Amino acid sequence: MPAFSRLRRRFSNKPNVMQTRQGTERLPFTSFHSHWIVGRGLCMYRGEDFGNVPRNRRRAALDLKLPLWSPFANTGHHCVWEGGRAMVWFWDADTVPPVASDSRPEADADPEASSRTPPQVRPETVFLPRMSDGVVLQACHDGFELQHWNERVLEHSYWFRERPDPARIEGVLAQWGTAGVPIRADPEGQEPASQREPWSSAPTPREWLEDNERTVVAAVLLVLVLTATWHEARYWKTRHLQQTAEEAFAALQQDLGSMLSARNETMALRERNLALAEILNEPSQAYLMGLVDSAVPSPDARFRQWSYQQGELRVLLRDESLDPIAYVRALQGVPAFEQVEVEQGRSENEVRISLMVRP
Repeated sequence: MPAFSRLRRRFSNKPNVMQTRQGTERLPFTSFHSHWIVGRGLCMYRGEDFGNVPRNRRRAALDLKLPLWSPFANTGHHCVWEGGRAMVWFWDADTVPPVASDSRPEADADPEASSRTPPQVRPETVFLPRMSDGVVLQACHDGFELQHWNERVLEHSYWFRERPDPARIEGVLAQWGTAGVPIRADPEGQEPASQREPWSSAPTPREWLEDNERTVVAAVLLVLVLTATWHEARYWKTRHLQQTAEEAFAALQQDLGSMLSARNETMALRERNLALAEILNEPSQAYLMGLVDSAVPSPDARFRQWSYQQGELRVLLRDESLDPIAYVRALQGVPAFEQVEVEQGRSENEVRISLMVRP
């Protein structure tokens, strides 16, 4: 933590301005954030308990309450939450900060700073020491503030233009119902608010959005533009690849069409050649008849029937000197014949021969 504090002080180079009833003045110190400090004399204070309100609706409840508390037509405020308790300082937003003011904290330090993040508007009280319990009289930049603290919550606050006497203080305490509570003296060694960081300087989400509205909008627009550009580039790249693929597919189909036509023609020619080859390989019936005639053992044999189909030959012969065994041996001796079978025909001198022709 000490190292972090030293590092924080190293980058605490933002100017600060104090606004009181006497006017505005630039403070002779810098801080981590630039602040527009609203003097306690320009603020009103209200402590309210929102413990019975759901956590996610407390800020909305505060927004509803604030117009009832404030006498100003346009109200600026700063709220510090401690659990369900709200410590609220509010002021006239039409005069804090001044509309036509050249005293913005950045103006002297950086002429271009006016176009950047505006300073955080904070009440002077958050720059004074934060107490735990009890009543204390705090010295302000202009006047004095009487504070009643309870468990680090500022229950009541009252501002005096000049240091009040004990009777005046007792009267205020009586109004608060804290009469008789001992009053702490001004904390010893207390530094003025101009030399400390506020104990409540973290902006609310709404304040952060308001302070960085331009940056957030620019960042969102940049992200949207980059996203749209990326998707557009992907779309056109995909479209180009699709068009290229379609052109390549069309060219391939054209090439394949001619190739398929040539293939089909080749297959048809091949089948035709095979059929012709089978026909040409079959022996002629005249040739077969010559083989059978030369193999028949009897010169008196006569052909009565002849049938040849798919390699199977059936012949009916008539022979007056019929010898079936001699027929079988003679036909089996022809190399072109196989599976020779001889059986008796219908008449006594007829023989029926069945055989297979070798391919």
